This record gives sequence, structure tokens and C-alpha cells, in this order.
Amino acid sequence: MNGKNLKVIFLGPKGTYSHQAALQQFQSIPNVDYLPTASIPQCFDELERNASIDYSVVPLENSTNGQVVFSYDLLRDRMIQKVLSSTTSAENSRITPDIEVIAEQYVSITHCLISPIELSNGIESFGKFQEVKIYSHPQVWGQVDSYLKSLAEKFPQVTFSRSDCSSTSESVNQCMQSQIDNQDNILHVAIGSETAARLYKAQVIEHSINDKLGNTTRFLVLRRRRDTRLNEVGDTKLPQVNLLTFTTRQDDPGSLVDVLNVLKTHSLNMCSINSRPFNLSDGDRNWRYLFFIEYYTDKNAPNHNEQFYKDIGGKCKHWCLWGTFPRSEMYYYK
Repeated sequence: MNGKNLKVIFLGPKGTYSHQAALQQFQSIPNVDYLPTASIPQCFDELERNASIDYSVVPLENSTNGQVVFSYDLLRDRMIQKVLSSTTSAENSRITPDIEVIAEQYVSITHCLISPIELSNGIESFGKFQEVKIYSHPQVWGQVDSYLKSLAEKFPQVTFSRSDCSSTSESVNQCMQSQIDNQDNILHVAIGSETAARLYKAQVIEHSINDKLGNTTRFLVLRRRRDTRLNEVGDTKLPQVNLLTFTTRQDDPGSLVDVLNVLKTHSLNMCSINSRPFNLSDGDRNWRYLFFIEYYTDKNAPNHNEQFYKDIGGKCKHWCLWGTFPRSEMYYYK
């Protein structure tokens, strides 16, 4: 990087699970600036428009809740923009976006109960407070519902209240600030990640308080597209994942199957499929879809299988290969 710090943006603030995904991806690289953004769209826009930004880390899906539709739709919207601005002939249906996927990361969503002050008796110290105010992101409450009910049953003399925050990281920051000028009979705590607790020098009272363990979020690592592929993520014995999006030429029976059969013909194993609405303009008809598929290729296989791409192009109205990247070992963790 010629002495320049690597600049990586992620959905902020610092201490979020997105921040943790970025740390996992670039932990072996010195001199990295981790820059939080306010939204997922900003993670895409800043990477495309700001030449000083090297990479962006965005959430794609969750093992419990499914698609992060913001991310899927932002990929779709960029394909639509390219289709509308393209002078590509009907014979060449391939779309080449300005960004590409170069890696994936998996982060276990493990919630912790976090205190701004040290509690000598851990969770048992709750009994000496009149009220315990808990801060977290609204989505978290449903993931720890049974745990919070057990707290209320264990300390019936304590009033438990909740306060919504913009992120789990901000919830730790908020409970730290609220505790400073607070009465002695009220304890402010947060539900967030261990990364956030370390960031704000707070105390983890209890780990893994999720009602359902094993909840994991998958993140994609993006960069501006280059002409050459550099092996920046290291060698791996695991297969390569290819993320490809396409629209079918028509809605005739079997039009989707025709595309998927190309993978079968080339002995390629598809590992996921999703779809999102795809409308090129206000006058375009409803119920047209963009399909997202991922399929495996061997790490020793050529990066560009021209016959496969030719066959895919023959069955698709528009298609785009967003990237070929190593399967993360964490994909196989439960």
C-alpha cells in the first residue's frame, strides 16, 4: 500500500458486529483505518465515489432472519443502473459493475449483558438496585426475551425497564454515559457484543444470553473492480464461491430451469438462490425478478470459464458476476 494506511468502511458505529467482521477480515494487515458509516447505502456509495477508501464490509444475510434486503437491493440497483446506461448488444448480455466481492466473513451474534461499573457479585448485585435500565437495539429484545423474563423472575423486587438505541454498540456507550450522573439506586446496563464492551472498557456480566444460540450474520467484503485479481485473502483448501445475478429472457415455462441447467451441464454445485424485484423503469411491468445464485468452483479451476459464461449469457437477458472468493472456514461452524 506504499506506506498508506488501508481504509476500510463498515456499518457503524465502532463496536458493532459489522466492525467485528471488518476486524476479522483485515486482522493480519498492519495500519488499517476502520471507518464507520451511518448506513448500508453509504457503505456502497463511499466505496464507489471516494478513491481513498479501499474496502467496504456489508451484511448480506442472517442464519435466523434471512436476507439483509438493503444489501441485496443495493446490488440490484447497481445492476439496473448499468443495464440502463449500457450500449451492450443483445448478443452480449453480461453486465460489469464498478464494485466486486473479494471475500466473506461470518460473525456469531452472541449477545452479552454489559455493565458500566464493576459488580463485585456479578449478576447477584442486581438485587441491591431499585431499578435496572437496559439499553439495546430494538431487534435484540426478541432475541433475549426468555433471558429477560428470567431476570425479572429472579429479582422481583427490582424494576426492569428498556431503552432503544440505534445499535448495540451505541447501547453500551449510552449506558456508560447514563451511569455517570445517575442515582445510586439505578443501574444502567446494555445488551451488546463483547467487542463493544472492550471498546468502551465496560464489564461483561454474562456471556451468550441469546435465547437461541448459533445465530450468525454473513458479511461481504467489497472493493472497486480491478482488471486483475490479486490473491489478497490468502490460499485456502476450501472451494471458491461465485456470486452471480441474472434475469431470465422471458417468463415462459422452464425459463429459470434453463438457466440453472447450465450449472448442471458444467457440473457446478449451486449453494444458494434468492430473488428480488427487478424493474428497469417506472413503465416497466411488475413481477419481474433478479435472481441471485451462488455456486462453487474448485480453487484450481480457471477464473474465467468462457464456455460457461457463453452458455449462461445465452439463457439470460442480463447477467453479472459480482465476484469469485474463497469460502470462509467459519461457514461450516455451528
